Amino acid sequence: MTFPTARRAVRSLAAVAVITAGLVAGNASAHAEDDPRVEQVRQVIAALKPLVKQPVCDQVPEPERWVHAGTPDKGSANVLISAHRGANTLAPENTLKSYEYAFAYGVDMVEVDVQQTKDGRFVALHDSTVDRTTNGTGNIADLTYDEVRALNAADYEPWKGGAYDPAQIASLDEILALAQRAGRGIELDVKGSVTEEGKLAELVGKYGLIEESIWNSGDPRVLIAEPGARIIYNRSAWEPGFLIYEIGQVAKVYGSTLAEYSPESIAAAHDACAVVMPHAYDAGADQEVAQFQLARSMGADGVQTNQPALIVAAAGEAVDSKLVVQRHEKAHGDEVCLVNAENGFGFPGKTVHLAKGKGKKSIDLTTGYDGCATVPAVNWRGSSVSFAGDGAVHASSTRLVAGKS
Repeated sequence: MTFPTARRAVRSLAAVAVITAGLVAGNASAHAEDDPRVEQVRQVIAALKPLVKQPVCDQVPEPERWVHAGTPDKGSANVLISAHRGANTLAPENTLKSYEYAFAYGVDMVEVDVQQTKDGRFVALHDSTVDRTTNGTGNIADLTYDEVRALNAADYEPWKGGAYDPAQIASLDEILALAQRAGRGIELDVKGSVTEEGKLAELVGKYGLIEESIWNSGDPRVLIAEPGARIIYNRSAWEPGFLIYEIGQVAKVYGSTLAEYSPESIAAAHDACAVVMPHAYDAGADQEVAQFQLARSMGADGVQTNQPALIVAAAGEAVDSKLVVQRHEKAHGDEVCLVNAENGFGFPGKTVHLAKGKGKKSIDLTTGYDGCATVPAVNWRGSSVSFAGDGAVHASSTRLVAGKS
C-alpha cells in the first residue's frame, strides 16, 4: 500500500518509504522524528484516518518493546494464509482453477491482481500487458472485457499443452463468487489500470466480503465506499517503531518481504491491533516453509504464499477431505474425486488407493483436474477407496459404488 494526496494516497506512502535506506526498526534513535519522511507519512495518515471505520483497539501500547522487544510476540493462534495468485503451482496463476485449489486448502484469502479493462470491468492479471501469460499482446487497459476473456491464460510454460490449456483469465466477479462460496476473503492487489477504486470496493461489498478481505491500495475512494475496508501497508526497513504504530491507526494489515521485519516492528504493529503477513516466497520455493517458520518465530500472524499446501501443513491446520465417486460420462466409467469436505473444491496431485478382495487386488491413482482420477475400465465396483492423508489434508475413505460416496 502507498499514500498520495488524492487517489493514490497509500501508494505514495510506500514510495516515501523507499526513497533511501533510512532507519531500521529496532535501532530508532532520537533523530527518527527529524526524518522528513515521518512527516510525509503522518500527513497521509491524517487524511485517511477520518475515513477508516475499524473496531476500537483495546491493546495497551508498550513503546519500549518497539526498540527492544525481548521475547517476541505470539502471532495469531489461527495462522492467516493468503495464496499468492491462487495456488499458482497447481494451475495457471490468476485463473479460477488456481483460486479453487487454494480454497480447497482452507486458506483465509486468495491474492488477486486486479486490473480494469477498457470498458470498465475487473479481471485478474498480474502484468500490465497480456503478453507473458496469454496468447495475446497489448496493454490490458486497452482491451475490452470480451477481448481479455477470449484469450488463453495458459499459453505459457509449464501449462501450455497440459490439462489446463486452454484457460480463461478470471473475472473478479467469478473470484468473489468463489470466495463467497468458500466463506473466505480476497487480498486485492490493485494495479495501475484500475481507475475506479470506489466502484471496485462497491463490488466487493456486493458480495458481502469486506470484512474478510484486505486491500493493497490506500485510495481514499475505497474507504469512502466501504469504511470498514482493511488496507495493507507494505513495510520498508526505515520506519521506526513509533511510526509503525501510528500507521496502524489506518492500515490494519502489514505486508512486504520478511526481511523488512523484526520482532520490534511486529510488536509495534500488534500494539495498533494490526496483523502482520509478510511474503514467504521471496527466498525461493524451497525456502517457503523455513521463511514461514521464521516469520512465526518473530511474531507474524501469517504469510502470503505461492504454495498453500506446504504452509497449511507447516501451520498444523490440515483440512478435512471427502472421497466422491461419480460417473465420468466421457470416459464411460467411474471417477473418484478427492475434495475438501466443507466446500467441495478438489485436491489435484494426491494418491488415492483402491483395494478389492481384502487387498488381493489394488491400484493407486493420482488425482488430476478438479481432484479427480478415472478408474480403469476393469471391474473395480465394490472396492474400498482411501486417501491416507498428508500434512495438509486429513485422510478419508469410501466404497466404489457409482454415484454414491
